[in-house]
Amino acid sequence: MNIRAIATALVLSMTILASAQPAWAQTFQIGVLPNLSPRIILTVYRPLRDYLSAALGMPVEITTAPDFRTFQARTLASDYDLVVTAANLGRLAQLDAGLNLIAGFDPPIPALLVTLKDAPASSIEALRGKALAVSNPQSMLVLVGKNWLRQRGLVAGTDYEVVWTRNEDSLAQVLTSGSAPLAMMSAGELRAIRPEIAERLTVMGEFARLPNFLLLQGRAMPPERLAALKAALLAFPATDLGREFTNLTGVRAIRPVPESDFETIDSVMAETRGQLR
Repeated sequence: MNIRAIATALVLSMTILASAQPAWAQTFQIGVLPNLSPRIILTVYRPLRDYLSAALGMPVEITTAPDFRTFQARTLASDYDLVVTAANLGRLAQLDAGLNLIAGFDPPIPALLVTLKDAPASSIEALRGKALAVSNPQSMLVLVGKNWLRQRGLVAGTDYEVVWTRNEDSLAQVLTSGSAPLAMMSAGELRAIRPEIAERLTVMGEFARLPNFLLLQGRAMPPERLAALKAALLAFPATDLGREFTNLTGVRAIRPVPESDFETIDSVMAETRGQLR
């Protein structure tokens, strides 16, 4: 066999070997819930990407989806190696698809009512006959928030309308346009709004503290890979890149999810299922 034939055979055998490797052996995919715009997601999760790439010794990519429904479908189809998602959607994936819960972010998420600084709503009664701006109808924050308003005599579709928006900047723009007196958003969404828009907003109040995002194993992987991943995630917040992540997201720890969180999460499971249909 001549040199060219040997080289061709070698390249072919390497290609076959690479294609036979499981996905985790090529590029590790972190699927992040699209609760923020893709631009913001890629920015704030860069420290985690770089850290895990070094810790696992392989390329790591951050990926997301166009909306919550698509992301949940991809999660259940095992499209991601590591899933970073809202507590209610992660719990659903755990219960319905058997995904392995690794840990959760901490501290809890402040759920906020935000209004326009120059024309602030004085109370939730400002919603009566008007609109509430929210993003992502499947989000735990929105489901808990609508229940919170219902308990105070304001029912969506009867006492006020709900205006859905695509991302954090759009959510703020509904307020600045005067289309709605109040918006519901997380502290993270508020933090992600462009400064020139955010400076026109003010927080009227905090209506809940919600369990933070969950981290789940999305794809099957060797036990040693899973053990390395879990150890790396738990150690991440104490590293330089982890502290950078804290500054960008407010996440200060990654820890096992306390049983007490599941009571809150499970209270919106039925509504979560309904919103995903």
